[in-house]
Amino acid sequence: MLAPTYHREVGELFDHHIHSDRSDGTVSLQGRAKTVSVRPHGVSDHYPWKEKMRDDDDVLRYLDDAARLGLRVGLEFDLGVAPSLRPSTRDALHYVIGALHQVEVAPGEWIRYDDAGAFLKGRVHAYGEAQRYLDADLQRRIRERTLEVVREGIETERIDILGHATMGPLAALGDPERALPAEWQERLIRTCVDADVAIEVNEAYGVPHREFLERAQRLGARFSVGSDTHFELRPLDKTMAMIRGASLDESRFLAGRRVREAV
Repeated sequence: MLAPTYHREVGELFDHHIHSDRSDGTVSLQGRAKTVSVRPHGVSDHYPWKEKMRDDDDVLRYLDDAARLGLRVGLEFDLGVAPSLRPSTRDALHYVIGALHQVEVAPGEWIRYDDAGAFLKGRVHAYGEAQRYLDADLQRRIRERTLEVVREGIETERIDILGHATMGPLAALGDPERALPAEWQERLIRTCVDADVAIEVNEAYGVPHREFLERAQRLGARFSVGSDTHFELRPLDKTMAMIRGASLDESRFLAGRRVREAV
């Protein structure tokens, strides 16, 4: 089988967001180590993840195994859900991506992002839950809780990257500028800028949208590339189009390590 053709325009941008079979990916750490010559990348498996990434000990084993293969090692920390890591564990990683896959908008009322994510990835042709999320009050609660959870992730978990920042049911409605007002976008962006947390350009979900990225650049944000692949390494066609469409400065992209001092 012919290998995919890679666009060298993004060949030197470090891909932080790649999964292995240490969580829900299909490629081993050994397999991931073989593709860093194609595109510089690390691994950042889900935490927590069932019996594989349950606690600090599992994370440290993963870190040792991946680093021994020469990989940069991150983690996709499930904001609002994952148990805190020990500071020494967190600091041993090259970077931590904080990402939301669900949000609790009221005690016991969880909004899950699985269906929205499948739609944004193009795995389904229609978003079956769209009608529910047209409710203005529910939209407001999702937005406000998202801001709270991101702040907690920055302050408590010391995340370095905000992964797929706008992925969720509101983006899946089709007009993110309407469901995610500019004022809210700027609050989220400023939260990241003030803490020097990078905003991910996510290949898998195609988020954030152009206006969000343009606002982020104007406000002084850093960025990171995240293919978010669970399978073989593929070209970053969508990412490159997003970078070009928003005229992002590639010097503002992270390169496989955190930029903040550990505290």
